[in-house]
Amino acid sequence: MRGRTRMNAMRSGLVVVGALAFGYLTLQIGFKPFLLKAQQTLELEKEKELQQQQQQQQQPSFDFPDSSSPVRN
Repeated sequence: MRGRTRMNAMRSGLVVVGALAFGYLTLQIGFKPFLLKAQQTLELEKEKELQQQQQQQQQPSFDFPDSSSPVRN
């Protein structure tokens, strides 16, 4: 009796794991076009941010001098 209960529990666990794996694969296949598009959009945004940061670093800054720096005449 005990062995049968244990076997049924293992079988139920295996069915649950299989169902989860099947559900995950179904979602991945079903939403693949949307996931790829979202991933590409995120990558483009990151590239734009990096380009903006590089452009800001390359441009010279025309800040006002510090009040502690000596004044040249």
